[in-house]
Amino acid sequence: MYHEKVVISKTPLRVSFMGGGTDMPYFYNRYSGATISCAIDKYVYVTVKFHTNLTHKYRLNYSVTENTNSINKIKNLRIKSALKFFKIKNPIYINTFSDFPANSGLGSSSSFTVGLVNALARLINKKISKFQLAEIAYKIEKKITKNSLGKQDHYIAVFGGLKLIKYKKNNINIKNLKINKNFFKRLFLVWTEVSRQSTSVLIDQKKNRNKNIKNLLNFNIMTREFYKSLKNLDIIKIGELLNKAWQIKKKFSKFITNKKIDKLYKLIINSGAYGAKLLGAGNGGFILVLAKNFQIKKYKIKKKVLNFSVSRKGSIII
Repeated sequence: MYHEKVVISKTPLRVSFMGGGTDMPYFYNRYSGATISCAIDKYVYVTVKFHTNLTHKYRLNYSVTENTNSINKIKNLRIKSALKFFKIKNPIYINTFSDFPANSGLGSSSSFTVGLVNALARLINKKISKFQLAEIAYKIEKKITKNSLGKQDHYIAVFGGLKLIKYKKNNINIKNLKINKNFFKRLFLVWTEVSRQSTSVLIDQKKNRNKNIKNLLNFNIMTREFYKSLKNLDIIKIGELLNKAWQIKKKFSKFITNKKIDKLYKLIINSGAYGAKLLGAGNGGFILVLAKNFQIKKYKIKKKVLNFSVSRKGSIII
């Protein structure tokens, strides 16, 4: 019975190393694209359950609480779109929480959407493949963001691990990458203390997309170089590529960085890091740092520097 079933999904957040932007259809349909990223051991959890409608048909808990009897009055566009996609009309309870805050550059919105789609499909006993799960989640977010996001976040959230993902007009190829575990002991996340909405940054990038084509083509070359450097575990070269990627990324939109981020980035490099880059769309969130025995000089809050490891599995039902 539907009403007796409680479904909980667990979906990893992600760290993107190289190639972000080349996973957008407007680019890879013409030139092809490639990204290297990994799912990390920080997660978004989504709980779904049908209920008896004694008060409100839709009971939703995320960063806010929503109670409504009309699907069209649901303010969370991802939840609204997912319910409409699966044509769910039963009274339903949806709850979500995450290990990290939203808008932190770790793909949390896409992980939430993947986890929500995964949970709803299980709730109504609808079987979908991993590729279908990624594409449904992407389709939902694509409409919400006005075609201003790529597919990388959805696919890495679904498939997990460390992956080289290649994007072509009618094909997406996923390759699992194996690397020495010691590499991840040299990676750190530094919190900028700024949460941001990625939508405005992505829309501005979309406006500049013709100007950005050359830089995205350069990213394709750099992703190949990064892949070779990973296989050889060439830490110096990997650091150089991360730095180069950040310098190029800043040209995509005037909203990607600010004085606070630039100051923190300079502090990180001067503290002996091999390389670093801001994760996600920009303008806040986490900075990815590659270093050995890393400690930021004059950085007062040590708790803002975090370690992470790879999550081998993508979105699962627990």
